[in-house]
Amino acid sequence: MHITLAQAQHALQLHANNNTITPEAVKLLLGNASVTFAQIEYVTRVQVAAAHKAENIQKVTQANVILCSNIAAHTSVYANRVRKTAAGIAGNTPEAIAAFTPQASYFQHTEVHSIVQHKEHVDKFYLYVIYNRAVSAYVHNNRIVTLKEVAQFLTPSAQRDLFNADGIVRNISQGINHRVVVRTIALSNIVSVKARKQLLTV
Repeated sequence: MHITLAQAQHALQLHANNNTITPEAVKLLLGNASVTFAQIEYVTRVQVAAAHKAENIQKVTQANVILCSNIAAHTSVYANRVRKTAAGIAGNTPEAIAAFTPQASYFQHTEVHSIVQHKEHVDKFYLYVIYNRAVSAYVHNNRIVTLKEVAQFLTPSAQRDLFNADGIVRNISQGINHRVVVRTIALSNIVSVKARKQLLTV
């Protein structure tokens, strides 16, 4: 599965119209379902090194994700997945796996758990998702470019992150490695959400 140039261009056109899916629309989409599987598409601008600040590289991502309307559902889904994947990675102790708990961050959850709000900038909302799988395409000068082409515009640390392909999430503070990816995606970057036989788009 991959994203074609036509698909990427369509996502970029939607993103450029500056419309945003609202928290209220996501809340209505999720309804009373505790756990929902969804397809999302979003656009982010790649942070390039200062020497290349004139370059505009955009990343288009299509992802299958889990959304949760309440914290009980999220905690059980997320923590159970972390513990399950951690059990298969050498070096994790049973004690660290059993003690794992989700940590706080720069955002706070709203009444719908998968809609989060920045603690300091209360007008900024994000979709808090657990990834199942995702594909991305990088667009530069109106063409899809390879990771190697993208890397030449990045800082050394960003290059390492770009090529981190082992899929392991390293939680240093809790001494555990796992394979569960959680993202907070700005609603302003999301161009579509498809779930429960409904489609939200900008």
